[in-house]
Amino acid sequence: MVVKAVESVLVGLGIAAVCFVPYLAYQYRRYGQFSASRLVWSAALLIYGTALASYTLFPLPSAAYCARPHDLLVLDPTVYFRDMWAMHRDGQAWTDVLTSWTCLQLVLNVLLFMPLGVVVRHLWQVRVLGATLLGCGISLLIETTQFTGNWFTAPCPYRVADVGDVMTNTLGAWLGAVIALVIPRLAADPDVMAAARNFAKPVTRGRRYAGMLFDVAWAGLVYATVRVAMAVVYVGVMGADGYDRAKAFSFGQTSAIVSQVVCLVLVLLPALIGSGASMGQRLVYLKPVPGRPNPRLWLVVRALVVAGVALVLLFWGAHWLAWAWLITAVVWVLPRPRGLSLTVAGCQLVDTRVPAGGAH
Repeated sequence: MVVKAVESVLVGLGIAAVCFVPYLAYQYRRYGQFSASRLVWSAALLIYGTALASYTLFPLPSAAYCARPHDLLVLDPTVYFRDMWAMHRDGQAWTDVLTSWTCLQLVLNVLLFMPLGVVVRHLWQVRVLGATLLGCGISLLIETTQFTGNWFTAPCPYRVADVGDVMTNTLGAWLGAVIALVIPRLAADPDVMAAARNFAKPVTRGRRYAGMLFDVAWAGLVYATVRVAMAVVYVGVMGADGYDRAKAFSFGQTSAIVSQVVCLVLVLLPALIGSGASMGQRLVYLKPVPGRPNPRLWLVVRALVVAGVALVLLFWGAHWLAWAWLITAVVWVLPRPRGLSLTVAGCQLVDTRVPAGGAH
């Protein structure tokens, strides 16, 4: 039980880490700002989902288990109560009945779905009825998955599909949604955030780092895509029989250079268009404003000071120096959100949206 809980947390956190950048981008485009509380509760929902999958689908059955017949379908929703009544009728005290595994299983089925009701109410603003129906639907999906042996992918059905579980799970989702009505909101109100989406907000270190993170993620994605595409073309042209280690190494170096050149173009191109902001800065509603003559020239300088220099260093094989330069740029934001590139280029960084209470 404890091992499954730890595994669920680790898997959920892993999925959350992979989804962090896309989710952060979604928050900025949907709400115009970052909400730590919504991010935390979204991660909690992922962990909760992996926990549900872990507890309801694993471990998979062995061949010995599948060789024996099992009754794995329960359509009587009163089984829990009839079993507990039978235990009392056979002479067990009610204290023993209420602490038995049968009663504990019923209670756990309710408790298992209570967090779902709370989270979807606060995170998605689902009404009590909607949260209850969602809990019922998820429980039905789980029981159907168990009845069909993971949709016929497991060696055999190996978990009991119980109508009583659907009822207790649904009750848990309803209780969680009701509890959510009387406790403080645990996530920022999406309607309030969306209403303020088009108004300017302070240029904080968090926004600067978010923009830098988007730029790095975008460059990394482009770099990897170009290299993979070139590798696929190379293998397709050369074929398995034409593989040569020396040629493959040489091609790998060539593809790395091509990928770096493509990234350099993608760094430079935004500086020549519109506000001159990088892709990441545009995503978080920021733009550089040059304070010197020939503003476009200084926008290009801003684009090349960090990313351009790092790519050139990578091109010449000075990898450690390139990483040291990137780390310097990251640390530079700590004392002043303007950062290294804008300081060198003599640019200020402003919000692109309408100031609150006035025209842009």
